[in-house]
Amino acid sequence: MKELFQLLFLAGLLLARMPSATAQATDGGPVATTEAGQVRGQRLDGVLVFKSIPYAAPPVGELRFAAPAPHQPWAGVRDATKSGPTAPYNRPPAGVMDDRPAFAEGWVKGDDYLTTNIWTPALDGPARPVLVFIHGGAFALGASDVPLYNGTGFAQKGAVLVSLNYRLGIEGFLKIKGVPSNLGIRDQLAALRWVQANIARFGGDPANVTVFGESAGAMSVATLLASPAAKGLFRRAILMSGSGQSVLSGEQADRIAAKYAKVLRIKNTAEAYRRLTPEQLLAAQQKVTPKMVKLDTEQYADPGSGTALFFPVLDGDIVPAMPLAGVQQGAGSTVDLMVGYNSDEANYFLVPTGLLKKIKSNFVLNLALKRFHPAPAALVTVYKQAYPTKNLGELLSAIATAYQFQVPSVHLADAHARQPGRTYMYEFAWPSSLAGSTYGAYHGLGLPFVFNQLALVTGPQGMLGPSGGPAELAEKMQSAWVQFAKTGSPGWAPYTVGERQTMLLNTSSELQTNPHAKELRAWEGVR
Repeated sequence: MKELFQLLFLAGLLLARMPSATAQATDGGPVATTEAGQVRGQRLDGVLVFKSIPYAAPPVGELRFAAPAPHQPWAGVRDATKSGPTAPYNRPPAGVMDDRPAFAEGWVKGDDYLTTNIWTPALDGPARPVLVFIHGGAFALGASDVPLYNGTGFAQKGAVLVSLNYRLGIEGFLKIKGVPSNLGIRDQLAALRWVQANIARFGGDPANVTVFGESAGAMSVATLLASPAAKGLFRRAILMSGSGQSVLSGEQADRIAAKYAKVLRIKNTAEAYRRLTPEQLLAAQQKVTPKMVKLDTEQYADPGSGTALFFPVLDGDIVPAMPLAGVQQGAGSTVDLMVGYNSDEANYFLVPTGLLKKIKSNFVLNLALKRFHPAPAALVTVYKQAYPTKNLGELLSAIATAYQFQVPSVHLADAHARQPGRTYMYEFAWPSSLAGSTYGAYHGLGLPFVFNQLALVTGPQGMLGPSGGPAELAEKMQSAWVQFAKTGSPGWAPYTVGERQTMLLNTSSELQTNPHAKELRAWEGVR
């Protein structure tokens, strides 16, 4: 089953570092002042845009494999009109979709990459709600300043959009002796502290910050929601296709670290890792695959189901407990929360393999599901009743979607709904026409709607497929995200444990009560 989700969570669906075809600078450029110095941005499409503003010092030299440190002040006015470097990461192989807008050149080399990008209506005037976006990519790849994550639409609706880079892979998440834990999460915390200190100078309200992310970005948000270190840094949070259960125990992290040290033929120490270049570390990340490390333990399940190796690690510090457990105990209780998933998440990973067409018998399906459920045959019976028109391969995808995304989302929403903060749930169900409409509402498909970037990903191999997507739905979703940031409500009824109100987002959207109740009952007691 490990091969079924190969590259799971690699789908933050990060789009490339290409200039917008419609963006035209119309003035000499606005200047804003940060704690470290002045930055000059530009006016594009009616909003002010600032690119690659440092929130921490470059993580090089003595600061490599160290906690983020304040950036040194600079003299004069720093140019913030161009895209800057990214964290080191391996460009993923091309898939069924056209990935030229998704990944372009991949890693953009340069030291000063712990940066933010800002889209704002104006530098002055009333303080505006702030949305801080954390990109996905399996905690191993991706960047913040990419066309899909263009924040223009948010700024045009009266909000300030901030995106950020953070350390990835070995440099951000490997458990190494002598290295502070969870450097990638510490980077995110440093960026949020930077927002608190500086965003008012960009027209934003530091008392009204919403942090949101997709895939690994959503897992990051869950980690921050439950982290004592993040208390007071944001008022609201949105998880898109993530969960509060995607962390590693110390034992699991030690197993991963031991495998990397063996492959690299080094000791698992800060000194040993600092002697290796980012290129050498990226090469090692390609050599060590999830199937090489057994992560299931008696107490903790493999958070990636055999598909990924990098996750936040329980450290007794910034990640003191599994985020879900922390929320159950009251962490993030005053934060308004919106949680969502897509109807056909697993199709993104399973359709390209061709596996769904190869499952022709109940025996093979039950065998594939054995590691996820103690009674696979009974589970299949429930799903056959719920989805009578699906074939066996499609049932596998539905069950995989539930295991990795839907059920964890419900668990987190249930836990938070018992706390004072408001809770909201959505299910994104609009199906793409990509590849003969075989993908449905797959993992990552909600992103071009939330960022209102449909034209960017329309075409025979685009995310939306040749038919494109409904502009009304994109407008509705982005407006809901902005309204949630402004008021704490996306515009539909809050979620309660008894009724589990869930907004079904499609061409025609409706609020559902207790959707998928029978299927969810089939997962009770399954970790």
